[in-house]
Amino acid sequence: MQVHSHTHIPGLPRPAATVPSATTVASATTVASATIIVLTTMIMLTACVSPTDPDTPRRRITDPAPYFLRTIDLSEYDEGFDIRELQDGGFIIVGKTWMRHTVSKDVLLVRTNAAGETMWLKTFGGVYSDEGYAVRQTSDGGFILTGSTDSYTNGSSDIWLIKTDSSGTMLWSKSFGDTGLDCGQDVIECGAGGYLVVGYSQFSFAGKLSATLVRTDELGNEIWTRRYGRSERDLATSVEETVDGGFVVCGSTETGGNSSTLLWIFKVSASGEEQWAHLVDGVSSKGAFRLARGEDGAFGIIGYAKTPQVQTVDMLFVRTDPSGDMMRETVLHENTLGTGIAPTRDGGYIVCGYTDPLGFDGSDIVFVKIDRDGTEEWKKIIGGGRMDRAHSVTALREGGYVLTGTTQSYGSGNQDLLIIKTDATGTF
Repeated sequence: MQVHSHTHIPGLPRPAATVPSATTVASATTVASATIIVLTTMIMLTACVSPTDPDTPRRRITDPAPYFLRTIDLSEYDEGFDIRELQDGGFIIVGKTWMRHTVSKDVLLVRTNAAGETMWLKTFGGVYSDEGYAVRQTSDGGFILTGSTDSYTNGSSDIWLIKTDSSGTMLWSKSFGDTGLDCGQDVIECGAGGYLVVGYSQFSFAGKLSATLVRTDELGNEIWTRRYGRSERDLATSVEETVDGGFVVCGSTETGGNSSTLLWIFKVSASGEEQWAHLVDGVSSKGAFRLARGEDGAFGIIGYAKTPQVQTVDMLFVRTDPSGDMMRETVLHENTLGTGIAPTRDGGYIVCGYTDPLGFDGSDIVFVKIDRDGTEEWKKIIGGGRMDRAHSVTALREGGYVLTGTTQSYGSGNQDLLIIKTDATGTF
């Protein structure tokens, strides 16, 4: 957009129609010269005067805005599920978008700069539904992402693992699963090389769901696959690698056969053997969505707690020690699903989620800073008159935060992918 500046200079009154004398001409010339000198001096002095107090820092007008709310509108349905900060201060986001030509969803991968401006975006998928849920930058500068695919599958859906280069070009993809529902929920690059995907698998369409870990080499070739859990519905949703090369996983497991669940955290060795497991039970049904390891080795978990006979879900925070023993359990916000968590530099956590998780159009984003024990330091509610949801949050090196999700209140009015970058107090 061009900005045009229009300057209006009022005209001088016309002189009388007489012939000026030589004295009059000389006098006018002298006045004009003096006027030019005065104007020139004023302009020079003005250029030397600071428009602000000398101690006030000034930014160039071309500097990017440090905090923002941005939307990406590719289709009627765009959603971000995971966001990570990159070394240059920009961000990588994975999610899904609606593809009109195939009438289905595709995995969406978006790279932005530090101001949230899109540098490139890629879609991956076929003629059926394909979705992305987690992304990490890899040691070679590229990206590893996981989710589910209905287009490239042995059954209803498969775990999908995709490797790209630094510009988002696919290098390879692998799918894993049986004949039922299979989905990748999180992925990491392992310290020993290769990747680990966590999610769930179903042997048959009517069979039980098992928490599933798939360990691959650098090219996505399967090294081992392990399934965990003893109920009819066991889900693994998030993973962190430990210093000994093992993995701590969180999720949920069904209990009692009545769809009630327990929050579940367990550890496996580098080869997948289970080493310990803990359950967080109680009156309410509980489950975990994301896991974050603090600087002290303890784990923060965000998820949900649902009281029987009550159609609401509350945002639940659980903190465990490095061995998985529970140290704190806190409800952070009622009628809210907890979806994202990240450790902060002060030893606490930043968490996100959204209200009215069982509704359709009235959700608002809930954004909470807590200390290491789950005590609230501040809380922000972000939203308009329609659906606004956050799925992932990251604590930035500079001290602020960035989150992604989806919005109908801001942007095109459709369901747009949402990116919000805030300062250290959650303000943008």
